[in-house]
Amino acid sequence: MEKREPEEDDYEEEEEMEKREPEEDYEEEEEMEKREPEEDDYEEEEVEEVEKREPEDEALEYDDEIVMEKREDDSEEAAAEDKEEKREDAHAEESAESESNEVEDLDARAIQARFTLVDYRGRRIYGQREGLLLFHGGTVCDDGFSWNSAHAICRTMGFAHARRYRSGLVYGSFQSRKPIRLDDVVCSSSHWSSCRSTAHHNCNHHEDILLTCTGTGFQLRNRHGGLVTGRSEGLLTYQGGTVCDDYFNMNSAHAICRVMGYSSAARWRHGQLYGSQQTHRRINMDDVRCSYSHWNYCSYRTSHNCRHYEDVFLTCQPGRPRSGGPRGRPSFTLVDWRGHTAARGCEGLLLFAGGTVCDDYFNMNSAHAICKVLGYPRGAIRYRNGYAYGSMQSRKRITMDDVRCSSTRWSSCRYHTYHNCSHGEDILLTCRR
Repeated sequence: MEKREPEEDDYEEEEEMEKREPEEDYEEEEEMEKREPEEDDYEEEEVEEVEKREPEDEALEYDDEIVMEKREDDSEEAAAEDKEEKREDAHAEESAESESNEVEDLDARAIQARFTLVDYRGRRIYGQREGLLLFHGGTVCDDGFSWNSAHAICRTMGFAHARRYRSGLVYGSFQSRKPIRLDDVVCSSSHWSSCRSTAHHNCNHHEDILLTCTGTGFQLRNRHGGLVTGRSEGLLTYQGGTVCDDYFNMNSAHAICRVMGYSSAARWRHGQLYGSQQTHRRINMDDVRCSYSHWNYCSYRTSHNCRHYEDVFLTCQPGRPRSGGPRGRPSFTLVDWRGHTAARGCEGLLLFAGGTVCDDYFNMNSAHAICKVLGYPRGAIRYRNGYAYGSMQSRKRITMDDVRCSSTRWSSCRYHTYHNCSHGEDILLTCRR
């Protein structure tokens, strides 16, 4: 806030105090209605300056007197209340405009809520089925819960909206043994950013929320605009528009495939492959960042800085989505320097879903488990890390890191699909024939 320089030195200290905390009575009245005192003679112009907002020049004195005459019946207290009401109205209009948006823009606030839906065995639920709502592994109480709360939580899990919610003790001892993690979930709109809640509760498990979500907004389209089914590549769309590849990784691919009802992602790439079928669409999503391979660990933007050659193409693996760690047979391969399948018993570059595997936490348990998955029942001979295969290796993404295995069985292993590695840490593996 700028302030016109006073003409008399006697008022410098007084005006300095006006910017902070007025001490004189007439200064308090002036601060209620004006931002920039201008006249030197405060006593003569005190009544006039109550009505002034931003005087620009001493020549405006006559205009200010007219304004004063029109408003002479207004008290200083009424003016202050009017000023506060205007601020509240402006804030309300801004909030209403934000809440009326059909698509939430997470540019300002990434989703951090950790919600899941599980069945009576604790298996994660995907698709349009009812499940027990969990927050960080504990149940959610129904106090303050509404349709806004239900819609907002479904959206954080990648669904379009909620179809139904209720409360009750439905899953017996599995449910009753869990802590109650969240209560008083009050949402002013269907966006999680409008919600407030507390970790303290006064509930029992008969008040636990069971929720049914529906719709995802995601679809895979072929070059003719038709829906893709099965294990086929398709253009990834969100609410009819394309998805940009900024920050997209295998976590993002797995998460999106899973909310569409697939088991996981097989692979993804970017490009402009479908001509006008692709370019006529808007780009509706960008900066998809997923810290894990489930959508409620992801954030995104609905604004973008992309071109259509950055559109994501995705291939999903059919099957029932798995909960927890990777207990199936993952897509490992060993390749030679040309990228061809390595001969049995020979060292090869270890690939997972077409990308390399980083050596963080890798050990002989990991090596044996992966060789067994590859069809070598006697396990591994050795492994090492290194950048050995030149450009064939460096062009590939790093798709697996932090492989920790507590035994030589793959079912005991855990891993991440995001990484903090370079290709000098890629695993080269030799399995025993």
